[in-house]
Amino acid sequence: METFLPFYEGWEFDGVSVPDVLRAADTAYEYPMVDREPLDRWTHGRTTLIGDAAHAMYPIGSNGATQSIVDARSLAHALARHADPEDALAAYERDRRPVTTALQRANREQGPEVVIDLAHARAPHGFGDIHDVIPAEELAAVARRYAATGAFDPATVNQGSPYEVRLPAAG
Repeated sequence: METFLPFYEGWEFDGVSVPDVLRAADTAYEYPMVDREPLDRWTHGRTTLIGDAAHAMYPIGSNGATQSIVDARSLAHALARHADPEDALAAYERDRRPVTTALQRANREQGPEVVIDLAHARAPHGFGDIHDVIPAEELAAVARRYAATGAFDPATVNQGSPYEVRLPAAG
C-alpha cells in the first residue's frame, strides 16, 4: 500500500478521504485482478451486454479491450443480418458468449501468464535467460493454446472476418 498511497494524498470527495479509506483497508492491490462468474445470458428482450459488462475477466492478454471490439463487430454483424432486433441480439449472444466464457475460464488458469509460475517453480532463485528455464517450444505452445482459445491465433485471424455482410449490388 505504501507504494501507491502517496499518489492519493489530498484526495477527498464529499468529505471522504481516499487515503483514509486506503489506510483502513486490510489489503489493497496496486493491480487488482477482477473477474466475475460467466453469465447464463446477456440478452433480455431488446437489451444486451457487451464487453466487460457481459464478461468481466482477469486482465490477461489485453482481452478486455480485444473482446469488447470483437463483441461490437459481432453485434453489428447480427443486427445487419437480422430484421428482428431480438433475433439479432440472440444471434450475437450465441456467437460470443461461448467464446468469452472459455476465455474467462482460461484466464483463471493465468492464460499465457502461466509461464511466470513455471519459471518461478523451475528457477526459484532466478535465472539469466528464460530459455534456460522454459524451452522456446514450450513457451510457443503456451502462447498457441491461449491464442486458439481467444480465436486470435494466426490460422483463425487469417481466415478473414466472419462478420462480413454482403451488400446488395447497386441497381
